[in-house]
Amino acid sequence: MVEAAGALYVADVKSFALAICWPGAESAIKADVARRRRDLRLAFSRPGLLTFKSEVVISPDDEPPSPFARVWGRSVGAAADGSEACALVAGLGLKVPRVQVFSRGASTPEDVDRHRAEALVVDRWRNDLTQAGSSAALRLQLDGPAALGELVVDCVVAAEEPAWLGLHRYVAGGSPWPGGGLPVAVPEAAPSRAYAKIEEAIAWAGLDVRVGDMALEIGAAPGGAALALVQRGVSVLGVDTAPIVPAVLAYRHASGARVEQRTTTARGLRFDELPARVDWLLVDVNLAPKVALGEVSRLMPALRPTLRGAVFTLKMNDWKLAAALDELSERIAAMGLPRVTLRHLASNRREICAVARPP
Repeated sequence: MVEAAGALYVADVKSFALAICWPGAESAIKADVARRRRDLRLAFSRPGLLTFKSEVVISPDDEPPSPFARVWGRSVGAAADGSEACALVAGLGLKVPRVQVFSRGASTPEDVDRHRAEALVVDRWRNDLTQAGSSAALRLQLDGPAALGELVVDCVVAAEEPAWLGLHRYVAGGSPWPGGGLPVAVPEAAPSRAYAKIEEAIAWAGLDVRVGDMALEIGAAPGGAALALVQRGVSVLGVDTAPIVPAVLAYRHASGARVEQRTTTARGLRFDELPARVDWLLVDVNLAPKVALGEVSRLMPALRPTLRGAVFTLKMNDWKLAAALDELSERIAAMGLPRVTLRHLASNRREICAVARPP
């Protein structure tokens, strides 16, 4: 039972689950639900949004059955305007509901025109909700990060469509931000989105990255993740046959941390080229996941004694590979990193982040 139980999600015998994902990852979620939740049946699907019908009540505390679901919770229903949305929110019985408004389009800032159009739709709905909430004497907390354990009302919007509302509880392993995002300020000097990927992974998994740490990055070029780490005071040995951009190699942190490169592959890297201590392993190579893990596994006997964690970016060039994630997690665990968690980060596209830690 959730706090301030409301008729919308307690009295109904049948209910619906709501999933929010990166547009394109819908098939991966459908496959995961089919494998893990036989009580759910697909009800509605749009790019970035799915609902599933259940014969049992879906709770906001329901565990997501797929790491591709950036938000998973109870579907509350659709609303044509702010007044209808506020009526649905009021029916939940929450004292001061936090409502996070976001676009299901999930465009990136690089898609300037589309990003601007989606931002206008989000702003319009925020204004409608503010006005309708005031008229109904409904106190809304619009947007902002949720507190751990807080119930969040999701308001998913798109141009010329009703808004879809859902309800989930923010717990560790999720995201406190609208749409399951993890906002990262990427500097103009960053040569790739790998900067955002590692920063999101650190924030999501709560990795204890410290000044003076040492990282080994397999697939480092052109240097986005290496730049993010060295700016944190982490020295990086980057391994790649392609070059890391000169500006990243030239960067020096006040602590003395810097980035060096070995122009080779994981398979070609010699053990005597490894640093004496490696705290963090990053793997982001354009290889099939099983191949990538196979090449890295040979290094683990040398890395394992000091390794505090690893971040694997597993390529999903075919979404059918999502069915192999359990097997891939087992392979990572067998490397001596048994605590494996998966999440499709906001900066991921046809790939997924696996964070693994020692016992």
